[in-house]
Amino acid sequence: CDPPPDIPHGRRSGHSTDTFSYADVVTYTCNPGHPLSGEPSIFCTTMDGEHGVWSGPPPQCGEVKCPPPPGIANGNHSGQPSATFLPGSAVRYSCRDGYSLIGNASISCTATGTWSRPRPRCEGVF
Repeated sequence: CDPPPDIPHGRRSGHSTDTFSYADVVTYTCNPGHPLSGEPSIFCTTMDGEHGVWSGPPPQCGEVKCPPPPGIANGNHSGQPSATFLPGSAVRYSCRDGYSLIGNASISCTATGTWSRPRPRCEGVF
């Protein structure tokens, strides 16, 4: 078989040369923060008994994203509706006039695809 393809945000293991023989297996792993999608291993096989081909396409390494940040009653956050929230991105919350912010004003997207803290809330000022 020809050398198997490289994949963005990942690497292949199982072979240290560029020569791949029938039944050789290559296993892919993804870098931290990039979940693997698809079968992790492919193997060298043949369709015609002569020429080597890989058993299937390599897997892909995705990107971790957070869902849109949660809204709060009587307030809003700085995130845009169409934005993609990758690890490290943050949004700030603020309250409407007459309301005071209780809790952390800022939350961040974590490496696991969740928001770092509970959302704050807005309470009326009397």
